[in-house]
Amino acid sequence: MFDSHGSKDRIKREAMRLFVEHGVDAVSMRDIAHSVGLKAPSLYAHFRSREELVGDLFFASYAEYGRRLADAAATPGRFPAKLEAMVRAICALHAEDELLFSFLLLTQHGFLRYVARDETNPVEVICRAVAAAMAAGDIPAGNPTLVAGALIGVIVQPATFKLYGRLEAGLGALADDIVALCLRVVA
Repeated sequence: MFDSHGSKDRIKREAMRLFVEHGVDAVSMRDIAHSVGLKAPSLYAHFRSREELVGDLFFASYAEYGRRLADAAATPGRFPAKLEAMVRAICALHAEDELLFSFLLLTQHGFLRYVARDETNPVEVICRAVAAAMAAGDIPAGNPTLVAGALIGVIVQPATFKLYGRLEAGLGALADDIVALCLRVVA
């Protein structure tokens, strides 16, 4: 999702690595500048503040994940096929860029309240898909937000366990198991 050749993208990537390794609050703009071989004033030419950099990373990446998840949710057929496509898309995103996925996991609580409930919000994509499945009779009726939360937990918690070393395998390797668990949640 990043152009590794661009200076701004190189800064973003290194900042993300530092944020994941040390925590956002523990990383200064000076740390980022040093890590990419710049002087701090040069970094400020790209980003006015650390908060702007973190927000830019989060909102752009989260929206892209939402778009890709929405594409998976548009899979033809009944809800089990759509759910499998969405889960596999999330697992593929983790496998494709574990650093970015980890960054989003670690920073989400500071930003989710500011994310619009639209088609680029991954949580909203899942909530809408569950509500539509309940309305269509594909899955038992209930509280769609609660069921969506349970599905998200089945997916996100293994990623969190991977981040903190409780699981060795990434989501890509666990996709079949995570799909099976999610299908059980809605059975």
